[in-house]
Amino acid sequence: MVNSSANNAHIIRLIMPIFLVKKLQKHPLTKGLYALSLGHSKREDSFKVTQSGGEQHVLFYCQSGHATLTINQKISTIKRGDIVIISPGQDFYYQAKKQSGHQAYWINFTGSLAKDFAERLLMKMDDGIAHVGILNNIIADFDLLLELGQRGYTATNVIHAVHVLQQSLSFLALQLRLSAFKGNSSFDLEAVETLMRNNLHQDLNLDTLAHYSQLSKFHFAKKFKELTDTSPIQHFIGMKIQQACIRLDSSLAPIKQIGEELGYSDPYYFSRLFKKTVGMSPKQYRDSRHSS
Repeated sequence: MVNSSANNAHIIRLIMPIFLVKKLQKHPLTKGLYALSLGHSKREDSFKVTQSGGEQHVLFYCQSGHATLTINQKISTIKRGDIVIISPGQDFYYQAKKQSGHQAYWINFTGSLAKDFAERLLMKMDDGIAHVGILNNIIADFDLLLELGQRGYTATNVIHAVHVLQQSLSFLALQLRLSAFKGNSSFDLEAVETLMRNNLHQDLNLDTLAHYSQLSKFHFAKKFKELTDTSPIQHFIGMKIQQACIRLDSSLAPIKQIGEELGYSDPYYFSRLFKKTVGMSPKQYRDSRHSS
């Protein structure tokens, strides 16, 4: 169970009523992930949140000041821009003193996909703690969630709030992944993608791309896939096919010519590759714009 308290009224809390939780558990658009409660300590409050045997995940996002977090007798300092994810069943004590200038959001969330969302975050965190900085879009999302109580518990409002929460957790996971990669590597993905974009008319191979990044082929391919979830060559092919789609939509150029512009001298190979990627041939794709 999660308990929170503050020594004055400078705190906003929203606890989902039981009737709503029962609906959230069953509705196909909400049962995957939903908040049970959330809140925001707004000023220099003496503030604490505790959990004993909770069945939900807990997220903290420190907006300013600092707090202390105690889990399994380990004490950590939570600072401005830090996020914390605490798994179900973990006892913890989160506390900020009045003089700390602490402001933070917290969300207790659950659902059939809650563990999956949490694990995407935890894989790039150190004991459930990581620094993401001040993210204005996350602050706006959390404020929007807190406004649910004022807007009313209609199905439309609640479904929208649930997907705002999913969006926020997904974005935080992305930020953690990018931050971890940039912090541990001099690899410049943006520069590699610019190289690819400027050479869509050529056949860039792994040797060329790795040499440009001053890495071995193995390390280049490994780092690239860590960040994009795809191989460098597949990513490059995807960029070529995307450009082919743009040309097919915006011009009357022959399909053979478009393939040649993208480095494919064999029109049959280009057509097969396009169909494998898009699911239809270049001609079918061009014709489909008249019926879409």
